[in-house]
Amino acid sequence: MYELAIYGGTFAPVHLGHLRAAELYLKELNPDRLLIIPTLIPPHKQITFEDNPTDRLNMLRLAFETHPEYGKRIFISDYELNSEPPSYTVNTLRHFTSPGTHLTFLCGTDMFLTLHQWYRPAEIMSLCRVALIKRSSPDAETEKIIEQQTEMLRENFGADIIILTSDPIEISSSQIRNGDDGLRKKYLPPAVYNYIKERSLYVRK
Repeated sequence: MYELAIYGGTFAPVHLGHLRAAELYLKELNPDRLLIIPTLIPPHKQITFEDNPTDRLNMLRLAFETHPEYGKRIFISDYELNSEPPSYTVNTLRHFTSPGTHLTFLCGTDMFLTLHQWYRPAEIMSLCRVALIKRSSPDAETEKIIEQQTEMLRENFGADIIILTSDPIEISSSQIRNGDDGLRKKYLPPAVYNYIKERSLYVRK
């Protein structure tokens, strides 16, 4: 069975936390291919600072182009950028579904806790395994909520769920968009930092 892992998100911009997550997926899941797919217009999120999807795609390629697995097991896909909006996950899973291929959909805690509210959640669960990457030491309340969500998704949707534990880089793309130059230097791959500087991206008008 061919193992295809799908890692989606806005990546506005891609940062070191995303790269660390990709490393964990490769190590723990060992897929034949890790497909990183930037979203065009996410149904649940707004991107500020006059977002340009082409810039996000370019930055993803810059962030991963020096990775030893890039072009071998790691690939960047523009599928959702070239599809009709909004970018529903179920449509992406349908597109990559094929005989002999096992799909795993990768998500963080925030995404995982809202999966039942997404468009066609039952079909999402039927098309893929869900891999949750959670923090290495979540607080007791968050741990309880994750356990309850896992049980609910399995009971209500027959979800196949695997839980991975990480030592994350605690930063979000929104913090970087709104942050100062020092924050960007710390958490962005150098090529992405230079791209943003050269094009004056994420600057309030």
